Amino acid sequence: MNEPSREQKLESILDAYLQATDAGQKLDREELLRQHPELAADLNDFFADQEKMDRFAKSMHKGPIGEATIGADGSSETENTLPRIRYFGDYELLEEIARGGMGVVFKARQVSLNRSVALKMILKGELANDADVQRFRDEAEAAANLDHPHIVPIYEIGEHDGQQYFSMKLIGPGQRRADLGVKETVRIMILTARAVHHAHQRGILHRDLKPGNILFDENGAPHVADFGLAKRVGGDSGMTRSGAIVGTPSYMAPEQARAEKVLTTAVDVYSLGAILYEWLTGQPPFHGNDVLATLFMVATDEPPRPRTLNPRIDRDLETICLKCLNKDPARRYGS
Repeated sequence: MNEPSREQKLESILDAYLQATDAGQKLDREELLRQHPELAADLNDFFADQEKMDRFAKSMHKGPIGEATIGADGSSETENTLPRIRYFGDYELLEEIARGGMGVVFKARQVSLNRSVALKMILKGELANDADVQRFRDEAEAAANLDHPHIVPIYEIGEHDGQQYFSMKLIGPGQRRADLGVKETVRIMILTARAVHHAHQRGILHRDLKPGNILFDENGAPHVADFGLAKRVGGDSGMTRSGAIVGTPSYMAPEQARAEKVLTTAVDVYSLGAILYEWLTGQPPFHGNDVLATLFMVATDEPPRPRTLNPRIDRDLETICLKCLNKDPARRYGS
């Protein structure tokens, strides 16, 4: 078996670091550098790039309003003198609103059309390789090919000063009330499931459905977002190939947790069941002390029955939820 190349090894380390960070873990950068001294220069460049993005986001809340431009190389200004508002091509950046393993999202104004948008940029910045850029563009293109009232629409895909970006509809306020009750939860899940089914019918597998990727507008309607791990379904088989663990552990199907190479639309059905479980009970079906513990639980354990956590749930709804969470993909709902 061939040894992985330096670039492949670096990519694997960075992906693992970003997934752990996205899951809320605080990792020791110095320990990572000690473990991989041959990659220290590249890792330090990556950490510096992340700190630059952090300073940029913080600068939006400091100092007088002014004009500046951000490119792939960031800014030479110090944090104390950074203006509160920056311009990125045709976009006036207002504030950071989200961050994940792949990118950072800003609330922005598209100047030429005078409209509010969400602007997503690739997080790795200068260290992004061809595979990162392609994955980022794949996300934008996957969502751009979907036209559904409950999927966040893409407006523009582009590059500015070497920095990849895409803009999309700004959905707000982005928070779901916790006191909706069972009937309203079911209504919202129906709308969400129909949106996911729309993607499946057009050959798109999401692979990272979770409560944080369901955004709610001012009317309380759900919108499926973040197709960063989306894959096209090949041919008539309903399958896509993967060689690594992808997704968010608490909402990930067992076959994803086992890093199986062949995945089907059943992984999204499982994730919808995990979202429904959390919306009904207030907690995900599995949540360990760390990522590995959660992955083990997903692969081997059965979740507590929802009615033991929320007696208001009727038996039929509990059955539907648990069928979605079946360990065997073939025993979940077919759509």
